[in-house]
Amino acid sequence: MQANDWLASTNDCIASREHIDLFYCGTMCGIAGIIRFDGSCIEQDVLQRMLDSLAHRGKDYCGVAVGADSKLSRTANIALGHRRLSIIDLSDEAAQPMSYAGGRLWICFNGEIYNYRELREDLKAKGYSFRTDSDTEVILAAYQEWGDECVGRLNGMFAFALWDEERGRLFCARDQIGIKPFYYFIGPGYLAFASESKALRQFHGNQLNSNALAAYLLGMYVPAAWSIFAGVSKLLPAHVLVVKPSGTVDVRRYWQIRNVAVEVESPPTKESLENTLKQAVDRQLRSDVPVGALLSGGVDSGMIVALATVQGAPLSTYSIGFEGQAESELPAAANVAKTYGTRHHEEKISASESMGYLDACLSHLTEPIADPAIVPSYVLAKMAAADGVKVLLSGTGGDEVFGGYDRYVGANLRRRLFTSTPEWMREGVGAMLPSSSKLGARLRNTCFDMLFTTGGSFDLCAAVQGDKKRLDGFLDELSESLPAAVKPTRIPLLYKQMGFDLSVYLPDEILLLFDQMTMAHTIEGRVPLLDVEVVEAAFRFPPKSHVENHQTKKLFREIAANYLGESHVWRKKQGFAGPVPWWVNENLHSFRRIAMSTLDIPYMAPAEQQIRKLCQKPEPNGQEAHALFILYCLQRWYGQLQ
Repeated sequence: MQANDWLASTNDCIASREHIDLFYCGTMCGIAGIIRFDGSCIEQDVLQRMLDSLAHRGKDYCGVAVGADSKLSRTANIALGHRRLSIIDLSDEAAQPMSYAGGRLWICFNGEIYNYRELREDLKAKGYSFRTDSDTEVILAAYQEWGDECVGRLNGMFAFALWDEERGRLFCARDQIGIKPFYYFIGPGYLAFASESKALRQFHGNQLNSNALAAYLLGMYVPAAWSIFAGVSKLLPAHVLVVKPSGTVDVRRYWQIRNVAVEVESPPTKESLENTLKQAVDRQLRSDVPVGALLSGGVDSGMIVALATVQGAPLSTYSIGFEGQAESELPAAANVAKTYGTRHHEEKISASESMGYLDACLSHLTEPIADPAIVPSYVLAKMAAADGVKVLLSGTGGDEVFGGYDRYVGANLRRRLFTSTPEWMREGVGAMLPSSSKLGARLRNTCFDMLFTTGGSFDLCAAVQGDKKRLDGFLDELSESLPAAVKPTRIPLLYKQMGFDLSVYLPDEILLLFDQMTMAHTIEGRVPLLDVEVVEAAFRFPPKSHVENHQTKKLFREIAANYLGESHVWRKKQGFAGPVPWWVNENLHSFRRIAMSTLDIPYMAPAEQQIRKLCQKPEPNGQEAHALFILYCLQRWYGQLQ
């Protein structure tokens, strides 16, 4: 049934003013819902199909609350649905959609609130009582007490929709960093939302957004509020969405990093940051099911494992290596596991296995991503799931929060010259170059410099635009859409670079990838280094605390050295990904064939000459191989929609 069909229908409604069906579910891990503005009823099968597409996100329970009965709403046609993966308070009492305050508030919630115990004690002191031990009920009580301001008090990863019957509105929110996704579609007379954009297929019909497709080619992921599907938007990190039955929709930001250090300020102490890290790991160990950790061999995951086991948590750890990788992280990971006595598991993936896993990964993505890290993320989650683990800790976010990327300091002479050139000079030179030139764009705009440095293909993006005028317009629109997590505008270059990665690259690529690959195996992924208190603390240090003399992540390494040793923390960074050029050249015929078939995808035809040129390369080099990889991932992702 198409969207227009069910919107026009008012017959056979499951939701009437006399009837409500309720089946409870719980705190994690998939949400969906619809609110209608035209007075028509909502059909149960529409919401059920949305929830069916989210089944992998939570297999413990499925719950639906549909109706205009007084148990949900006297005035609005609204439906809430939830897929549950039970993590905290496994009882049926903690199931969702959950009601509160005599049915005046209802919520469907995806995520975990790590400071829920502390908030619950604060609320108890104010006279609130609780019938469950769940974090879901704490959100409801917090909203009852503090209204919209409650989101600023939540420390966790979350995306939720809360119906407020008294105020007659739907209040939706996404966590400060964007760890959990939230997509929505506004149609004629309704708004629908879900944890994944593919769950909204009944509304977007798999029609693509041409700008989002071009942005994917440019950066290997879809950035900002855009979705690959036409008409679908992301709720940005640290934003709330308020919907009224009249059809009014208001989106606004509720959090930014405001206290950013400059060189003359007195920074916090290293000891205070270490304590903040310990508290973050301690909070994220809270679970009523088995917890494990990813262990890549790098400093971030090693530090998570060290802090978790020092605090007494029994831990299983998981590592992976690749055939064709010049240097393996497996020995370093095994050393950390041995030091901290974890129950360690490791695997090595061959070239043939990698391709099979890659195709499986792409079928689970709600939006296309061409990051080879999807393969290890998928396989590690698969290993943990087979081991009975339901929660995985990860060191994700350490590079963005503590200045860990070589692009911040310059991996080569050209890059070092770029970063050391004063901003006014870069912008002046950029202004003299054509607006559609790659160099001109990156000189004028730090965000574009970061976007171009992380991956993607400017040539493919330019090719699908067809001409320079369209490319100019696209780049202008993309530039205006990019959000900023850091409030001050006159800040050091390092914090502008890290701010972009924190605002865009991290939520739209790294965190979406991690969410999708863990959820593919019905596992909850947690990222302690992105605890909001850790993030805010890191930006209060002067930039040279993080990056100095071409050394990255100085402060974090100095703290981690006490747990992992100097030689481990200063090892050369290998990265958490597969060897793309090797994969491509080992499977070149397949990559060429699939790259050419992308011309059948809407909006891709103008790039035919560029794609043919790529496919004629006898041995694609690094950039050429990555461009073929981007096309391969796009075609494999798009093909599974049909």
